[in-house]
Amino acid sequence: AANVADGDLAEGNDMVEKLREIAAAEGANVVVVSAQVEAELCELSDEDRADFLESLGVSLEGSGLRALVASAYDLLGLRTYYTSGPTETRAWTIKAGWKAPQAAGVI
Repeated sequence: AANVADGDLAEGNDMVEKLREIAAAEGANVVVVSAQVEAELCELSDEDRADFLESLGVSLEGSGLRALVASAYDLLGLRTYYTSGPTETRAWTIKAGWKAPQAAGVI
């Protein structure tokens, strides 16, 4: 993960490019995040959050904490298994490739 200033979140910077080169040589990924932006997002409404990210040139799905979690799940070979009933919906972490009976053992 590369923590950058909010102005570098969309495109990265020279240090991010160097990190990407090193990561590519090792077969790894780089996720660009801005801790400052993530802290500010926590305090905004959904509508303001979308507007703020748009002004930075990034989307909610492709940036920050969500991108970091998705990359970590991929690296660790994990997936999310959902269960839903009349009163609640839950998400469970399972290994990639597990079938429903194996996932049921986690529940």
